[in-house]
Amino acid sequence: MKAALIDLKTERNRRIPNPDQIIIAGAGIAGLTLALALSAKGFHVQIFEKSAALAEIGAGLQLSPNATRLLGRLGAMEQLQYASVEPQAVCLQDGTSGGELLRLPIGEQATERWGAPYIVCHRADLQNTLLTLARSRPNIAIQLQSTVTQRKADSQGMLVRVQYHDRIEEHRGALLVGADGVWSNLRTAVSDADRARYTGMVAWRSSLGVDQLPESFKTLLPQGVNVVAWTGSNAHLIAYPIRSGQMINFVAVAPDHEAGNRWPVPVDPESPSQNFIREFASWHVGLRDVMRAGRPWTPWRLFEMKKCRFLTEERVVLIGDAAHAMTPYAAQGAAMAIEDACALAGALSADRAAWPSALARFSRARTKRISAVVRRGALNHLAYHAKGPVAVARNILLRNRPVEKFIEGFDWLYGFDAEERKEQV
Repeated sequence: MKAALIDLKTERNRRIPNPDQIIIAGAGIAGLTLALALSAKGFHVQIFEKSAALAEIGAGLQLSPNATRLLGRLGAMEQLQYASVEPQAVCLQDGTSGGELLRLPIGEQATERWGAPYIVCHRADLQNTLLTLARSRPNIAIQLQSTVTQRKADSQGMLVRVQYHDRIEEHRGALLVGADGVWSNLRTAVSDADRARYTGMVAWRSSLGVDQLPESFKTLLPQGVNVVAWTGSNAHLIAYPIRSGQMINFVAVAPDHEAGNRWPVPVDPESPSQNFIREFASWHVGLRDVMRAGRPWTPWRLFEMKKCRFLTEERVVLIGDAAHAMTPYAAQGAAMAIEDACALAGALSADRAAWPSALARFSRARTKRISAVVRRGALNHLAYHAKGPVAVARNILLRNRPVEKFIEGFDWLYGFDAEERKEQV
């Protein structure tokens, strides 16, 4: 499958020689969302992005109401709705039998209960939407093929050195934000102990057109447009529609038998040593058929941060994966990046003297929130990959507990508003 490319090569080199500007390292979801949120408050923003083009291969996203309410305020939902899908339910099913364990309605119920929709989309579509909006803002500049390599705080603010493909320049701003992902230069410069930790698991990603789905797999799909997760011993598979429902995104999470320390990992999809499907040998034939049909699958080794860190030093803030890379079991990676960005923008005022205390409050509140989400992810991991008596007990619970009780269990997560000033979870 070809990579979905967001071509940034035509981006104009608009510079904002403003010492009060906020400098952002990274033009991913976290960086672009922050730029838009800051722009809306009147701040000037300069983004430095090391790539000339952003590529995402087979990467779908689940965006729950805690993220879409913020995207809606930024004006992104109107454009994103043409490429996204609003599923009717999240369904959990047994990977071996294919039988349904639980069905949680999240269609109109999500907007009614949490005030915003639950959607699924391709990551590239979200990034394109955010990029288009950023390009339209006169107080946002995006500089490509540029990496922040050094920084120094002084009485006038933050001075950064930027490495371009053919030169080095210095830029000044009031604040430097690292939104440069799991391998953040700004984070690892603090301490080697802050590096991401490999989890020993791989998320294999692929997608198929709806007309390419094997018939044996179609029989397992619950009626309607849904997010479906099949659970099994030490592994799980998730499927949901993207690209206006014309394609199905698949994510299969399984143990890594060829451990490494890079992410993403180049791989020969035809190599027998990379045949992850063996982890699903005892699963329903329809699931094995769709895995074979979905080749090539792209592997993403899963890393996580042992410690959540938002503040590294004076006038340097981290957000998104740079602050707290997490495993995908709660489907909240992108949502947390969006929350971080909007919460940070909300913490900053025109009074720069108030920033240190405001950033300290931001860090405390976000650390508390992220810790709660990580705990939910760990619980989901246990539930998805259970085996033996634990899996039997899980299935009994899922089939017999009232659906409303499960729905209530998401109120703290999906009903959360990151722009509220109180320190909530």
